Amino acid sequence: MFTKKVLVALDASDAAEKAFKRGVLIADRMGCELEVLWLITPLPGHAIMRFMALLSADGMQIKQHYHQEKSFLKDVLARWRNDHFSLLIKSCDISHKGLLAPLDWQLLRQAPCPVLLVKRDSLWEGGKIMAAVDPLSCKKSCLQLNQSVLMMAGVISQETKADLQVIVSYAPPMLGADAESQSADMLADNVSRAAHALLDAMKVTAGTYHIGEGPPEYWIPNVAEEQHAALVVIGTHGRGGIKGALLGNTAERILDRLSCDVLVLREGLSGDFDELLNNV
Repeated sequence: MFTKKVLVALDASDAAEKAFKRGVLIADRMGCELEVLWLITPLPGHAIMRFMALLSADGMQIKQHYHQEKSFLKDVLARWRNDHFSLLIKSCDISHKGLLAPLDWQLLRQAPCPVLLVKRDSLWEGGKIMAAVDPLSCKKSCLQLNQSVLMMAGVISQETKADLQVIVSYAPPMLGADAESQSADMLADNVSRAAHALLDAMKVTAGTYHIGEGPPEYWIPNVAEEQHAALVVIGTHGRGGIKGALLGNTAERILDRLSCDVLVLREGLSGDFDELLNNV
């Protein structure tokens, strides 16, 4: 069960301050407690430490924790055992070292809660919040993940008075398949109807649907860039092992190509968080 706590992981990157400010805004809006996990030892004059002092003077209490384990992931899991925080926020690091999966990829696979990776310091207020879904999948787990993505994106768009938009990519027609059922127009129409049915069933209204043919790791970032999206919400099923290290998951490849903030929900973790959102 998630608690109404937000954990912000702060590293030595210049983007760490963006992640902290985003955490402050979210905690204040959701009425959550805010905690910080330092991955470095900050000096007293650190910009974030000065900002914390100002927030403390205004009455905002921020609990601080310091790096103790051998790896960042172990630190996160250790904090989770003590406080079942509802959201982990971190600045985005897309560096790839050899055949190893980037730290953010590992985080998306193992974090016990939704993860917000911050790339910009621009406000979400009045912007465009995009929900990436796969409405054609018949799997129960995929349906639940789609519902969680839409619920999350919907709540955020309402809270920030932003425009909720839906992004869907689909595979091109299969060679040798029935010409009528696999025509480009027929496929596009089927996807569009499935997407609208998914939102109708949840009583969610989107201002725009962006439906296109092609790999999601290209279609979604391209649309987000063209629309100047403030945030993209996506789901991931996770993949480990050698295949994951070399290729990554679709969500991870999308992450590398997006220039806006990304909120990732992992399969199997969404149920309790949906309950938390209903109480916001």
